[in-house]
Amino acid sequence: MKTLLKRFGAYFIDYLIVTVIIYGVMLLPFVNPHREEYNTKYNEVVRVNEQFQNNEISSEEFNEALIPIAYDLYRLNSSYVVVSTICFIGYFVIFQYVYKGKTIGKKLFKLKVVSTNEKPLTIANYLVRALVLYNILIPIIELIIVFTMKQDNYYGLYQNINLVSYIIMYITLFFMLVRADGRGLHDILANTIVEEEAINNEDDGELEKSVETKEIPAKKKTNQKKKTKLSEK
Repeated sequence: MKTLLKRFGAYFIDYLIVTVIIYGVMLLPFVNPHREEYNTKYNEVVRVNEQFQNNEISSEEFNEALIPIAYDLYRLNSSYVVVSTICFIGYFVIFQYVYKGKTIGKKLFKLKVVSTNEKPLTIANYLVRALVLYNILIPIIELIIVFTMKQDNYYGLYQNINLVSYIIMYITLFFMLVRADGRGLHDILANTIVEEEAINNEDDGELEKSVETKEIPAKKKTNQKKKTKLSEK
């Protein structure tokens, strides 16, 4: 349970770091040229939701009003999906691979991703792990649906794909809670496990050796002094 709590702490820190990077990049005008249009559509969604909650419109009227607005909103959000996908893969795949199973969050909580089959982890292991744990493919699939399907047909499939992402998330969390090794679905598919870093006692051993080597000459000197005194006698 202690390791699991550390993993949640590391997950929170890492997710926060990636989120800050994503929103920082999205502030660049050339990355997000449709920001004003997106904000306008988002305000329309908020207005329709308020009308439905205040019983000003029926559920049918709510769906009729929401679906076309959401369709445009998802299209305008394409730059965010691309940027977030790049950032998640860059941080949780490439960065973690380069630093041998560690992220900033894992480093702070002294955790490390290691292999379960004694083979060195590859980019593919980290990629499979990230795709499942962070549902990276789901937004991409949803984006493809929005750009390839008509407005009248996309919403049902979009909701089903979104439902799949929640199912994957709950299965992953369930495995992490019930399994003795704490491995979630992402770890099982990627042949990985998160372990606490072992305390490195090499420095202590070297220190003890140096102390011993310093003490040995001192004993030899005392023995030599005793021998010289005996010879003088």
